[in-house]
Amino acid sequence: MRDRERLLRDPNEVLLRETEIDLPHVAPLNNWVRSLRNRLGPDAIIPWFDPSDGGCDAQILWLLQSPGPKATRERGGSGFISCNNNDITAKNTWETRVEAGVPRKMVVHWNAIPYYIGTETQIRAYDHNDIAAVGPLLSDLLNLLPLLRVVILGGKAAQEVWRNYAPTDQTFHIIECPHPSPSNLNRRPGNRALIVDAWREALRYATM
Repeated sequence: MRDRERLLRDPNEVLLRETEIDLPHVAPLNNWVRSLRNRLGPDAIIPWFDPSDGGCDAQILWLLQSPGPKATRERGGSGFISCNNNDITAKNTWETRVEAGVPRKMVVHWNAIPYYIGTETQIRAYDHNDIAAVGPLLSDLLNLLPLLRVVILGGKAAQEVWRNYAPTDQTFHIIECPHPSPSNLNRRPGNRALIVDAWREALRYATM
């Protein structure tokens, strides 16, 4: 499998993944992306699920805030929610997962707010209106992940969406950790170890 940090800065790799968005393990998720685009309208920039992830077969959901510019074709990025994107948050995600020994195919990467929020060049801070708008989508996502056992909530936005909108009958093991943004890790060096620990805990529970 093609998997290294910042791999999607290669336009040929992006084109190859675009041919894979309807592979069986990821097709239901990307059909959901299509339906969201129709429901939310042309202003909603929603990247694809990465076919190099586990897709519907994933046991671990890695949930962050919202897509960054490098995840969106409209902002010069790949068009995928991927740990292979050409940005530091994706690089930190890739490195911490690999350090923890979590196989890529066990994971699906996504965002609590599935569409881009921000300017042409920079994502903006989320607010409570953003959370209210996307909270009901959480159940849709979870219904598409029948083998899911663990959810890692990276950062406050994902944690707030889960706290307010997770199904009351959910039985997943929930792990909270810091968001892997460059500022979060550079200013708080201990956060990197917390993220690695979160991945390791997820692996333990997913393989029990």
